[in-house]
Amino acid sequence: MNALTTHPQSAWLVTATAPALAAAAILVTALLLRRPLALLVAEAQYRRRRPPKHLTIAPALVWTPETLAPERLVAWCLGLALGLAIALALIAPLHLALLLGAPLTVLAGWGLLVAAERRYVARLESELTAAVGRLGALLKGGASLRIALEQIVAELPAGPLRAEWSFLITRQGAPLNDGIATPQQVIAALADQTPSRRHATLLNHLGAAAAQPLDVLARRCEAAYEALQASERRRDEVATELAQVRYSGVAVGLAGIGMALYLVWSQWERMVQAYSTPAGLLVGPLVIGALVLPIIGGMLLARFEDIDY
Repeated sequence: MNALTTHPQSAWLVTATAPALAAAAILVTALLLRRPLALLVAEAQYRRRRPPKHLTIAPALVWTPETLAPERLVAWCLGLALGLAIALALIAPLHLALLLGAPLTVLAGWGLLVAAERRYVARLESELTAAVGRLGALLKGGASLRIALEQIVAELPAGPLRAEWSFLITRQGAPLNDGIATPQQVIAALADQTPSRRHATLLNHLGAAAAQPLDVLARRCEAAYEALQASERRRDEVATELAQVRYSGVAVGLAGIGMALYLVWSQWERMVQAYSTPAGLLVGPLVIGALVLPIIGGMLLARFEDIDY
């Protein structure tokens, strides 16, 4: 508002027109296309987790881990799209706000999907070491692989590891084109489809020993259990050392974001004028990226993998 505003008490209605139209467009899209969008997201999730083309997996042995329900992901994305559309409509024309909001929403949705998969893998691997130790003890006590898996699955809490080991039990004996599914085939199929590299490595070891005598399988499990324990110790040591890298990146990023927020608070009108121009619409994402890159870099540099068993 400026000196030319004739009715400042109601001028906010004019300012709110573009955000209201953007919100209405997103809500109508959510109402009409939520189901098709959920099917599209489910297809994208399947394509992301699909094994490489050179691997042929029988339909009866296809495993789809439930990292994030498509309906939930669509709801999150629609909420993000609504917030982005309203925010961008305040500083840009309506058509540009909707145009820029679409790719940003897609990127945010992809990030949510990746984060959900990482949570799935982290939860699975947090339960894996104890479960493998229990499996080795049961095999050493004379239980068969199937009976040992059934006992462990009955004791596990609901979660990724229970779901994947239940797959190992329920798919044994499933009809295939050339017969029925053997334990080795089921284990190999799950190793190719699980999102956890650590679990896939373990399954490959089990699959190679599943047809061998029980004592060989038990020794394999004991060796895997010892290696997993050693790996957990190495993981804790490295995580402690790399924590400083993460904290430094977060500190630098938060400092830059804090200064940017202070400038926005103290010079809001100038910020709006600067970033509502065509050049500002291009420079704005670059500035935001420069502010968050130290945080992202610290997080990425603090990550590591260890599957040396």
